[in-house]
Amino acid sequence: MDSGLWREIKDHPKVMWLSIALHVLLLVLLSVSLTHNSPKLPSKPTVNTVQAIVVDSVRVNTELEKLKQIELDKRKKEESRKKKLEKDIKKARDARKKEERRLADLKKKQIQRDKAEKEKKKKLALEKKQKEQELADLEKKRKAEQEKLSAIENKRKQEEDAAQRKVEQAELQRQLLEEERRQIKLNSRLENLRAQYIKSIEQKVARNWLPPVKMQPGWSCEVSVKQNPLGEVTQVKMLNCSGSGAFKNTVERAVRKASPLPVPPDPQVFEANIQFTFRPDI
Repeated sequence: MDSGLWREIKDHPKVMWLSIALHVLLLVLLSVSLTHNSPKLPSKPTVNTVQAIVVDSVRVNTELEKLKQIELDKRKKEESRKKKLEKDIKKARDARKKEERRLADLKKKQIQRDKAEKEKKKKLALEKKQKEQELADLEKKRKAEQEKLSAIENKRKQEEDAAQRKVEQAELQRQLLEEERRQIKLNSRLENLRAQYIKSIEQKVARNWLPPVKMQPGWSCEVSVKQNPLGEVTQVKMLNCSGSGAFKNTVERAVRKASPLPVPPDPQVFEANIQFTFRPDI
């Protein structure tokens, strides 16, 4: 067999088998047309069958050529891909070698820098040791002087502390006396203001009080009032009343009508719970 044909068969096995199948099909068709027993058939249809077989053969060859071309294009693409891959591999290999050389140079420079740094540290350590010794000697001398000065300073400080304590004690006593006088004065002022505040509440309640029909002099009531920060009365309790039930009711109504209660003269005397004695002036 021709070596070129054999190579074609190896490179295009699918095409080979397709060609064999088509040729076998042609042979079968030709055999059937020749062996067909039909005396009435004219000679012209036989010629048409042969022509059809020839046309099919041409078509088969055309398809074979197309398949060969497809296979050839595929192989070219594969070869092109392989070449590109080899080129990329070479490029990556070159880049890696370049990076290795760069890292080697960096490592060499780093070794040199480390060596120089080590020498520098060694020199600095020696200088530091010498300085530390000098400082230690100076510190020893300074401590001796400091001990002398400390002894003098401690004695002076003790004397000053004793004098300062006397001054502080005298000042503290003065401040305590002053605070005591101020507190007494403040308490007295607040007591007076609170008395005024309670008196103003009693007066407002009295203005809103209407005596019962049967009222006797000397009647009074102990009243407990609960108010909110706005002076509004929220609760009234009659603790002890010396008069009648009607008198007690009028007092309670008067307290509720007096809401809101007067504003205290000083916020410090405000109380949420107020207790006072209501004695009508009759």
